[in-house]
Amino acid sequence: MRKNLFLTTIAAVAIVALTTTSVMAEETDKIVVGVSTDTATTVFRQVELMGLYDMAETNGDMEIIELNADSDTTTQATQFKSLIDQGVDVIVCCAIDQDAILSSYDYALSKGVPIINYDRKVEHEGVAFTAMYDSYSDAKQLAEYLLSVDDGEEHTIFLTVGSLADPNGIARREGFEETIANSGHDNLKVTEIMTDWDVDKALTNMQNALQVETPWAVANVSAHMDGSCYQALEEAGLKIKRGEEGHVYYTSLSGEPPAVAYMEEGYTDKIFVIPADTAGEQIYNAAKALANGEELESDVFYMPTFGVAPDELEEKADEIWTIKYADLLG
Repeated sequence: MRKNLFLTTIAAVAIVALTTTSVMAEETDKIVVGVSTDTATTVFRQVELMGLYDMAETNGDMEIIELNADSDTTTQATQFKSLIDQGVDVIVCCAIDQDAILSSYDYALSKGVPIINYDRKVEHEGVAFTAMYDSYSDAKQLAEYLLSVDDGEEHTIFLTVGSLADPNGIARREGFEETIANSGHDNLKVTEIMTDWDVDKALTNMQNALQVETPWAVANVSAHMDGSCYQALEEAGLKIKRGEEGHVYYTSLSGEPPAVAYMEEGYTDKIFVIPADTAGEQIYNAAKALANGEELESDVFYMPTFGVAPDELEEKADEIWTIKYADLLG
């Protein structure tokens, strides 16, 4: 896939979308797919859609209109309706808020436009397909890793918590905390670091928490918060390499560039990679089938998360999207 396709700016996308009308659907034999995304500020979100754009370009059978809501639910509702009114055949959505989006999904259903969720699950009768990850199971893996290195002493784990308006934020919190609580490791205490998926909030809350207590470990289940977490640890004199005295165990979910970089530099103990690049092709196939009135073999695709230890980085480099697409990510 060409770099310019992947790194299309939001401004350019918006211009294309705003100058495109429902006539577009009438004048082309191509399937027209509307994409309503929550944000384009994370590379993970961009990588999730790479396969969709790649397949559309390769096969030449699909037009894509993408609008970014910039994390605003009102903007997303307006853009979602605009995409439906432009005559898209299928709409793909990463909802900011699972409840706020429901009226938009009602509108799509009333117009007979099938909905594909990606990244986040939304329960609605109009949803035909969802490409996501199992957030509960993913967070459970981080908890199980820390349980495996627990020495039995009294310890505090800092757990980053995403937006609780997002089912992923809720499931990751529950997956981690329930695993620790049910483990019998009564020596472990979990302190929540609220992030709402915001790097500045994550930094501030980490800084505040570090003034109260020193963690034995940090479990970042909030994806792109690694930079904030490590900045706060460094400011507190706790950014210490693996194997050195005072090292704070650090495990992270997603496989974002900072997490991989900190592992390469000797700090991160284990990352759990969500293969974001597996979602796009699944979305493309589902959108094409739905537009053609075909039955789907399955209504959900889970991106298969896997763990990576420091000594496995080189071996698994071709599977880690951060490394695999380093040139595209810039």
